[in-house]
Amino acid sequence: MMRKSKAVNFDTSWGDILLVTEAVINEKHVHSDQWCDQISAVYYLCMAMPDPLADTLYQHVKQYLTEHVAKCREEITAAGENIIPKYHTMYKVYSRGAEYLDNLYMHLNAHFTKRTIKNEWSDHYMHSIEKVKKHLKIQHLALNIWRDEMLNMIHPVLVKAVLQDITRDRAGISLYPNLLRDVIHSFVEVQAHEEHVPLILYQELFESRLLCDTGEYYTKEAQRLYEKNDVSSYMVKVIEKLDEEDLRLRKFIHHSSISLCKRECENKLIADHQDSLLEEYKSMLRDEEVEDLSRLYKLIRRLDQGLKKMSDSFHDHVYDNGKSSIDLMIQGVPPQEYVDSLLHVYKKFSNIVTKHLNSDEVFTIALDRALTKVVNTTSDPKKPPKSSELLVRHADHILKKGNKNLTSAELDEKLKNFIDLFKFIEDKDLFQKFYSRKLATRLIHNLSVSREMEETAINGLKDRCGYEYTSPLQRMIIDMKLSSDLTKEFDEYLKTKSEKLSISFSVNVLQSGAWPFTVEKQGTSIGFVVPTDLATSIELFKTFYGQKFSGRRLTFIYNLSNGTVSLGYTPRQYTITMTAHQLSVILMFNEETSYTFKDIMEANGFEKKELERILGTLVESKLLETQADAVPGDLDSVYKLNEAYSSRKSKFKLPSGTQREQQEKEVEQTHHSVDEDRRLYIQAAIVRCMKSRKKLGHNELIQQVINQSKERFTPQVSMIKKCVEVLIDKQYLERDAANKDEYRYLA
Repeated sequence: MMRKSKAVNFDTSWGDILLVTEAVINEKHVHSDQWCDQISAVYYLCMAMPDPLADTLYQHVKQYLTEHVAKCREEITAAGENIIPKYHTMYKVYSRGAEYLDNLYMHLNAHFTKRTIKNEWSDHYMHSIEKVKKHLKIQHLALNIWRDEMLNMIHPVLVKAVLQDITRDRAGISLYPNLLRDVIHSFVEVQAHEEHVPLILYQELFESRLLCDTGEYYTKEAQRLYEKNDVSSYMVKVIEKLDEEDLRLRKFIHHSSISLCKRECENKLIADHQDSLLEEYKSMLRDEEVEDLSRLYKLIRRLDQGLKKMSDSFHDHVYDNGKSSIDLMIQGVPPQEYVDSLLHVYKKFSNIVTKHLNSDEVFTIALDRALTKVVNTTSDPKKPPKSSELLVRHADHILKKGNKNLTSAELDEKLKNFIDLFKFIEDKDLFQKFYSRKLATRLIHNLSVSREMEETAINGLKDRCGYEYTSPLQRMIIDMKLSSDLTKEFDEYLKTKSEKLSISFSVNVLQSGAWPFTVEKQGTSIGFVVPTDLATSIELFKTFYGQKFSGRRLTFIYNLSNGTVSLGYTPRQYTITMTAHQLSVILMFNEETSYTFKDIMEANGFEKKELERILGTLVESKLLETQADAVPGDLDSVYKLNEAYSSRKSKFKLPSGTQREQQEKEVEQTHHSVDEDRRLYIQAAIVRCMKSRKKLGHNELIQQVINQSKERFTPQVSMIKKCVEVLIDKQYLERDAANKDEYRYLA
């Protein structure tokens, strides 16, 4: 049932309401019947006839609260040094009382809310919004009065006392550690209901002075600590101070000020001494004082751009350490020694970054930049760096047979190290060429420690550069697997045909486009007379292969072929692996024990210079003998079989005599091949850029080409210019007639 409006006596009703209001605001007991009666009294005043008395009631409440806060202010001011506990007690009582008053005067709040909505509609053009909404809820009114009549008047004394106690807390002797938070947050709470400016009072009266006081305190504290301690001890104490201050700030002040205060502390304790700390940082790196490095990192990372300066010094130090590797590379030391030197630098500083610099990306990038600079440094600006070649030779050493003392885990670790260093190589196309040649040699001559390890290495390269980069290498592995299956099928074919070979024979069938050599470059030894036993086997295989794959053409590359022979004329059994050319010569001595140089040359179809090399290796190995005064290449020189041959090894491989020469030639051919590939790649990149843009300036074109090429290699600007000229000659593009620094694409 709704209550109806009625005529009331304001003074009588107010006297009763005031008694309850005084009790509530002072947190005294109010009987429930008395409480309910005064809530009704407020309602009847708001609904009084003929005129509501809500405005009068509101003004009386406001007047009472203003007088009450004035009395509280006098008590708090009189508290002197005990102002913090006195203020804390009175504010807590008052703020809770204000909340209860909001319930006592709920009908008054509702009355003004309804009237505001009505006036906003009917008097929209006659009153400003501020005038329409001039009445606050009683709780908000009470808090505004506390703000205006209390905080705005006593804040100099109160804030000073609070800051003094915070200073005492920093010294460990705070008087009111449990009260400070509530006192400080009262600056926010009294204005929290004002949506647009909830922190203005707090910032103006307290935060600004807190920041100033904090800065002054830590300026003195930093100076005191720096004078009394060495750098290492100073950092330890600063970290302790910052951690303590962080806990203190979270415990006492409003969250909006925490970052500002922390920044003030960091500026005074760290930034003001940053130059001195970074100067000591160089000696920390030099002496590998890792604990101090970790502490300095924790401090410097708090500053804007602080890690930038620190990482620059780190980069320079890593590069200086890596210079020893450059010197080794220039001196031509074995690849293993060069790679071990690089690995030592990489692992040492990688460990520092991981364990003591929190694996921070800034230092990881600095480490990578420094080692990339080391790895790609060249002693001759006209020649590419040797790192690609040396790293490939190191991998070749790992993956070749002969590492019998290494366990599988050790081989995996070495391959992981190899891949880790590979990422620093900029000329990845050059690396690929070298690697494919070494891989081809290992596969063809069956020198790999295992096919699984080869695939592991290739997968590591694929993870770094993608499938396209390693697809030629994987095709070589596939060819060898298919060749193994093909040999088994050939053996079955011979059985079905009742053919029996006089020798053990196997063939590797390789795709011409998948391997790093071609028939033209490798040579087929035109004129070479294949030994009879080998020729028979070859013809049978050609017949088998032609029946299995119609239309395919086989070309035998004898320069890459090997054979194994056993000596049957010596007391001890010897098994020797040699090249097909060496084999063709030594097999002649099954018929006769001596031949002239001319006889051997005519029988095998060798060129004179090539035969000199072959006979030189056979004489050097003591399988053949010649006169002491024989002139190399003399057609009448006689070569005899050494029937008294002996060796400490019963099974070995005969040197080809051209390893060094072949290696130098291979390096030269690889560089030449890479240069040709790069020219074609750059030309294609230029055409792509011009085709998409139609018109480009010279500098912009060069930059786009560099961006497209940087994943494979870093092109020289001079090479790009030459490629542009080639494309102009080929009429793919032309210079703009109005601006010679611009190019136009010709469709």
